[in-house]
Amino acid sequence: MKSSRLFSPGGAVNALMRRIPSSAFILIIALSVSRISAEEVKVLKPVTPVPAAALSEVFFKTVPDSLEDLQAIEKQVTSLTELSIHSTVSVRVGDAQGSGVIIDNKAGYILTAAHVIGLAQKNATIILHDGRTLKGRTMGLNRGMDAGLVKLVEDSEIDISKLSQVKMGDISKLEPGEWVLATGHPNGYQAGREPVVRLGRVVSRKKHLIQTDCTLIGGDSGGPLFNMKGEVIGIHSRIGPATSWNFHIPVSAFQDDWDKLVSGDMWGAKPLGQNAVLGVNGIDSDEGCKVTGVTRGFPAEIAGLKANDLIIQLNEEKITGIEQLAEVVQQYKPGQTVQLKLIRDKKTILVEVQLAARD
Repeated sequence: MKSSRLFSPGGAVNALMRRIPSSAFILIIALSVSRISAEEVKVLKPVTPVPAAALSEVFFKTVPDSLEDLQAIEKQVTSLTELSIHSTVSVRVGDAQGSGVIIDNKAGYILTAAHVIGLAQKNATIILHDGRTLKGRTMGLNRGMDAGLVKLVEDSEIDISKLSQVKMGDISKLEPGEWVLATGHPNGYQAGREPVVRLGRVVSRKKHLIQTDCTLIGGDSGGPLFNMKGEVIGIHSRIGPATSWNFHIPVSAFQDDWDKLVSGDMWGAKPLGQNAVLGVNGIDSDEGCKVTGVTRGFPAEIAGLKANDLIIQLNEEKITGIEQLAEVVQQYKPGQTVQLKLIRDKKTILVEVQLAARD
């Protein structure tokens, strides 16, 4: 996809990033138990929009065109940073890990992606922004929309009612070019590193999908996408090969099926446990798929794959890019061993990898 003036502020945004304190942002360039009873949760549906006047007019311009515009953006984004970071969590279910966001600190509800939690009624580990750990339980998931819900379990040492929570927003008026903020745990949770924040804009919005240029990688899945009012409008779902190919589930997917999610229902596509996973992020290259990151604890890392490896073949299948690699992997079942042909430091090597399941 070619960049446009609307979605690529260029030097203006770079200048803004240099002005925002490093403590506020890290900019990444480029993943038999009885059911829990449903608690009554007020879901704002539809949400009453905040008047446009609440935001500076710079957020409605194609690009910022003055120092004052950049200062207005910096002020608003910085004001959202603490809440967005503090409400973002790491979600671990079995070998899978991703991100999530607390939207109710009384009932303990966390929004995440269905492919992160895999199945309902499973134990989850929730890591807060400051490294504290809580127990959770997976609830409902809509595999077709990739929407999943987790509930925090009461803890004798941590009062969950004091945790930061955020509201779900109204996406009905979301427009291309709108400024957004993404948080998550790229490459999984890392001790001593708070959730990473990225600033971007909406590329397009469809009924069941939001596309942005907020650069995401493995470990970010399930993390929140915020509007400039500090409301969650989407949950990170899929990551494409280009920096503008980042896809998010609209919060309407949660709002529309809230009762089913709270009840622990599962519906949609086949169980994700039937899908094999390799655990690499990459970009297309002339010769194959260049690895840009390896997700911790996944088959690729266990087999010794590294960033900058060039994957050119999987078994007998020639690899032409990241999306095609994903398609080839899906031809196999979890537990099967495949052979990857790589180019590393100008040498061709063969690596055997035992694929795993997402859940």
